[in-house]
Amino acid sequence: MPSQAGPFNQHPCIRYTRYTVCETQSLNDLQLYQTQQETDFSRNQKICWKEITLTTSPARAAADADVISVAATAVYIAVADADAQTSSRNVRRSDAELVFIVFQDDIPTFARSFRKSSVYSIWRSMRNKFLFIYRNDLKHENYFSEPFIFRDQPNILIIEGETQESSVFKIKTNKFVGSSKEDQSNIQLIDTYDAVSNIFSKGVNLYPDKLVNLQGRGIVISAFDYRPFVAVSNDMPPNMVDVSRNANDDIYMDGTEIRLVLIFCELYNCTVQVDTTEKTEWGFIYPNGTGDGILGLVVSKQVDIGMGAFYLWYMCYISVDMTSITGRSGVTCMVPAPTRVTSWFLPFKPFQTLLWCGILACLLIETIGLLMTYHFGNSVENTKKSWTKSFHFGLVTTLKLFVSQSSGKTLSASSVRVILFSCYVIDIIITSIYGGGLASILTLPTLGEAADSMKRLYEHGLVWSGTSDDWTFPLRTVTDPISQGLLHKYKSYSFEEMKIKAKTENMGFILERLEFGHFANGYYITKEALDRLKIMHDDIYYEYTTFIVRRLWPFLSKFNNLISTWRSAGFAKFWEWKASATYLNENEQEQIQSSKNPTLKLGPTKLDMANFAGILLIWIVGISISIVVFIIEYFYAKVYYI
Repeated sequence: MPSQAGPFNQHPCIRYTRYTVCETQSLNDLQLYQTQQETDFSRNQKICWKEITLTTSPARAAADADVISVAATAVYIAVADADAQTSSRNVRRSDAELVFIVFQDDIPTFARSFRKSSVYSIWRSMRNKFLFIYRNDLKHENYFSEPFIFRDQPNILIIEGETQESSVFKIKTNKFVGSSKEDQSNIQLIDTYDAVSNIFSKGVNLYPDKLVNLQGRGIVISAFDYRPFVAVSNDMPPNMVDVSRNANDDIYMDGTEIRLVLIFCELYNCTVQVDTTEKTEWGFIYPNGTGDGILGLVVSKQVDIGMGAFYLWYMCYISVDMTSITGRSGVTCMVPAPTRVTSWFLPFKPFQTLLWCGILACLLIETIGLLMTYHFGNSVENTKKSWTKSFHFGLVTTLKLFVSQSSGKTLSASSVRVILFSCYVIDIIITSIYGGGLASILTLPTLGEAADSMKRLYEHGLVWSGTSDDWTFPLRTVTDPISQGLLHKYKSYSFEEMKIKAKTENMGFILERLEFGHFANGYYITKEALDRLKIMHDDIYYEYTTFIVRRLWPFLSKFNNLISTWRSAGFAKFWEWKASATYLNENEQEQIQSSKNPTLKLGPTKLDMANFAGILLIWIVGISISIVVFIIEYFYAKVYYI
């Protein structure tokens, strides 16, 4: 606590009358205390004073980019919490109420610098109060021409003294409420204070809650057609005033997010207006503080609220404010549905790899068994056979038996007959099982693997696409290889290109999976596209949705309270279902949902040449090899015998 009458005894009009200005209790009522009464409020532990001298930060990249700036001006800040973090350099976001107290010619400088700081700093405060004190005889300019504070901030109190000897002070405030046609920054007299008798003439609340009744004050929103969050239509009776420069008519808007703003204005008596200047989607904010799309309108303070399922993007947060979360959305894709496997590999499908290895081992054992019994069995009967002819007999006989063909030789040795019979029994069982498996594969569909998960989408190297690069913002800060691989495979196309590619191209198409089971961003999904696409099982990523509002928007706290009440009452689910039923195609929604586990048409299927491609390929390879071997044997025999 400062000594004597606090820091305000430095100002002429306050020092002369020996009064000081301070907040008491919860800072709801501002009062003037005589200097000798300072001991009364000094016991209030909720008050601390800080004198800060700050400099304007021209850019966010500067070292003092997070500073609230008042160029070469001493500003006194009362913080309604002894633990609030205020220092001679930084005033960061806090739940404490901040009262900015500024004198005389410093008022316009503070107003301009405060506006710049609200754009370039990371500092936040939703509970600002302003106290401006000046002498009228020393006033050389209009102190209240800065619209950002005096039009858009509700908690402003102005104390005016005529001269240094004045003991009666005029207490004023800004109008704030009323329609946009009225001057909301107009300064109005609300009370007078007689310092001699210590009496307020009217005894009004000096910091009334102006947000309770906004008296038709306009709240300007910006949005694009993104159902069920926002539905924009020129074919329905208009329900909102379009304030954009090129607007010819008013417009109809509805949706889950629009209804929240409408309910807010019903509660607090405001008017919803819309600015349709930007025809693009979410947009982008550039390092110099400008932007395009809806984000550009909010940053430039042309609109109060931007909507359209905005996510909690950090690149937005450093330039705009965000409301409480309104829901959860997952970003997923419609990918090509699995197709039937028809390839040269089809004849090998009846058995798994391990079983094929077992069959080859069995054939090898058969070959060795027939070779040994044929060679030694004939030797016992004094019929000598070479190892070459014995190996030829064993190999050829094994292959013949495997394809259900007879040996073609008359065998007298009992040992060879027994082995031959055993091999025949084994091979006939194997070929019967193989034939049944092959018949099932040819008549029942065998589908390939679909890229229906984040990992499979990455492994397949499938291109996925959307209408804006904004879809990739969350992936740009993730370092795992799958996310980075997907980021490099993303392509952005126009709406018309997406609609055409969805019918034919082998790629993924972004959909937004809403919190309660519906899907948004499906404008390009037609019936033809749905017949060949399926929804992924999981999300590529998920985010929480929010509204974006301009910096230091005065209604943010009350709007957050409405969102919390709306969600806790269960209206989030009800409104999503109702808006989806009204503005989305119910059949398409059901078809997208059911495509996750497609129902296959099981039963007999007419075979075509695609079913026999593998078998024909093996036959062609075999015939080709046979012809080549025949030609070689022919010329070899011709040369050898000649």
